[in-house]
Amino acid sequence: MAYADYDFYTNKYYGDAIPEEAFEKFSQRASDRIDLLTYDRLINGLPQNERAQTRIKQAVCSVAEALYWIDQIQKSSRESIGTITREDGTVVSKAVSSVSSGSESISYATVGSGQSDAYSLAAANKTAENALLYGMALEYLSNVTTDEGVNLLYSGMGR
Repeated sequence: MAYADYDFYTNKYYGDAIPEEAFEKFSQRASDRIDLLTYDRLINGLPQNERAQTRIKQAVCSVAEALYWIDQIQKSSRESIGTITREDGTVVSKAVSSVSSGSESISYATVGSGQSDAYSLAAANKTAENALLYGMALEYLSNVTTDEGVNLLYSGMGR
């Protein structure tokens, strides 16, 4: 079950990046990531504290947006992949970086080159993705506790 819905995303988080038809998919994936980060402390329900509930939903929206942008970059990358056949017959996968029409020029770059923003790095590297998502969740989940007083991000045993 996703911890945030599209109404919260648009009216409380003020998000506008994820289209409504895609929100459920990314909200569920984000909620699954939040479950991993919180050691499944939320699977039986959100804390009773309204502020804690809001922070958890904000974390889900933040992570959902990141997952959405990573997905968009990966789709764009897959669509721009081409192949180059060298004189010796070897095939090399490259991404099209620019296309000109006048003199029929096409420039290629290896996938990931020239991409320095966090979303592009996360799209190409699972470790970078995990670090990005953790940082986004941390912004909202720091000092949020369960009803029993256990910090959601605490990696030790509960009381």
